[in-house]
Amino acid sequence: MKKIKKIRSSHIVVVVATVITAMYIYGVISGFLESRPLYKVVGKELASSKVSSRDMVGKFRHVYTERRYWVKDDFKFADFRRSLEKSLRKNGFDIRGEVRGIREVSVKGKEQAREEVSYIITERNSDIPVLRLTLIHKLAAQAALPVAPVLPAVPPKEKFPKLAIVLDDWGYSARNLQGLMKINEPVTLSILPSLPYSAEIARKAKEKGFEIIVHMPMEPKAKMRLETLTLLTTMSDDQIRATFNKALASVPYAVGANNHEGSKATEDPRLMGVFLEELKKRDMFFLDSLVTNDSTGEYIAKKIGVRFAKRSIFLDNESNENYIRAQFEKAVSAAIRNGSAVAIGHDRPNTITVLGQLMPTLKARGVEAVPVSELAE
Repeated sequence: MKKIKKIRSSHIVVVVATVITAMYIYGVISGFLESRPLYKVVGKELASSKVSSRDMVGKFRHVYTERRYWVKDDFKFADFRRSLEKSLRKNGFDIRGEVRGIREVSVKGKEQAREEVSYIITERNSDIPVLRLTLIHKLAAQAALPVAPVLPAVPPKEKFPKLAIVLDDWGYSARNLQGLMKINEPVTLSILPSLPYSAEIARKAKEKGFEIIVHMPMEPKAKMRLETLTLLTTMSDDQIRATFNKALASVPYAVGANNHEGSKATEDPRLMGVFLEELKKRDMFFLDSLVTNDSTGEYIAKKIGVRFAKRSIFLDNESNENYIRAQFEKAVSAAIRNGSAVAIGHDRPNTITVLGQLMPTLKARGVEAVPVSELAE
């Protein structure tokens, strides 16, 4: 029995020593990280605004670090951002985006509104976030109006940068559909008209909850094989209308359209005017794939009142997965920097594989995946 006790005691000593050593190493590493210029700058700016380490309410590690602090209700956010931005730039960093959101929480049985203001910080020559600094304060309760029963307010939805993923060129086959159906985030399918699988893919995509648009073939400048129902600059107005109507009839559930090719057609204001008027009649939107810098799509859409969006980036001009991942990261960075972005890919297995891996990470990175119609305005 004495021998057993001795062995157990020695085990406890080893465990305690290991824990102490691990805590020491962690402290050294944490101290080193805290000494990095970025954290020194942020800490100094927080201190100058009377925010101390005691006000920290959370520290999380996603793809980047997020730190969350309570601030006073009268905190001067605009002054803080100007000062922080100036200090960051002196040290090789920058603020790439600011995200504001309001949350309703219950505190001791009472509803309380809190505003969260997040600053997305990157290195100066990079679009990849390294720190998300979130400041939280309580919003003053508004006096109740002396009117008869008021329905409970719906808490405002927190605002995040938005990223729309559009996949072009569906309709020739359904072989990639099974992989696509494993994605549970919003995706917009752009389906070529009058192809063997156009209607079937539209129906299955609708059942899954994906958004559907017509991938409208349009005349390119280059000499190439044209798709069925291509809009040509030589067509009359009536021919343009009839061709689009046939295309639309072959793609059920379509709520908008984007151009397939079209470097010549989208530069033609007459053709685009007739085409966009047809969209307007049906309350459909237009996504310009921007295959030419001289597209008239945006100008005419705004002129006649058609909701409009445009591509930010192509995901898969090269088919290898590493390239697609890099393009996806650029799309995320564009959404964070600008508030929203549209990334266009294609009906290709590698593209769908990468999207299946990366789209589930968006929420943790503070980016919301949305159908492209949500970005059309």
